[in-house]
Formats: sequence, C-alpha cells, structure tokens
Amino acid sequence: MLSAIAFAIKMVLAAAFVVLLSLGKGAIVPKDRVGFYALLSVVTAAITAVSQVLNSGMLAGAVFVVIGFISYSQFQKEGDLFNTLQAIAPLWVVTVIGMCSGAGMLLQAGFLTFIAYYLLHYFSLLLGHEKEPEQTET
Repeated sequence: MLSAIAFAIKMVLAAAFVVLLSLGKGAIVPKDRVGFYALLSVVTAAITAVSQVLNSGMLAGAVFVVIGFISYSQFQKEGDLFNTLQAIAPLWVVTVIGMCSGAGMLLQAGFLTFIAYYLLHYFSLLLGHEKEPEQTET
C-alpha cells in the first residue's frame, strides 16, 4: 500500500512541476497546452517507475527515442533555429522532469524546474535574440 501511495505522490508532483513552468508572464509552457505537457510528464514518470520495477532501461530509452523523432520532425518544419529550440525545449524539459519524478528524484526534479524556468525564460537574451518591444498605446 505504501508503494501505491508513493507512486501517486510521484505522479502528482510530476504534474505540479509542469504547472509551475506555466506560471508567470513569460511562461515556458503555454497556458493553453499545460494539460498536454502535464500529461506527458505524468506518463514519463509512470514509464520510469515501471521501468525501475522491471529493472529495465528499455522503456525509458524508448521514451527518449520517441521524443527524438518528434524533435527531428519539428526541426524539419521550422526554418529558424531559435524558434525551433523554443518549441522543443519545453518538450524535453517536461520529459526529464517526469523521469526524475518517476525515479523518485523529487529534489532533482524541483531543482530542474527552477533552473529550466529561469533559463528558458531568459533564453532569448542568452542567445542574443531580443524580444520584440511591446507597443504602448498613446
């Protein structure tokens, strides 16, 4: 019974970390897609937890292969490298947060959420792409 409670806590925290990424003015995870990203995080957490029980890394490796194919197709669609990285970075961050949560590394998942929020929030400044200035009404 305790293992079921621990599993449920891991799943709830996997979703909660993703919701934190959707907060704020310059949210990393778009508010209209937070449900999708939270579901992705919970699914990867569940796959990682099951993979640990089975003592096999094949399931977790398969998740990375699928995310790799999705990233590759996104790179083919987008023309600009900066826009492509902004579209793909949340996908990878959410996947890794889910895997950390599923493996029971909740402190690392929280730290990754904190780091990802600030790195991806200031991503355009780090790469030298200034955000377009907001026009004020006069």
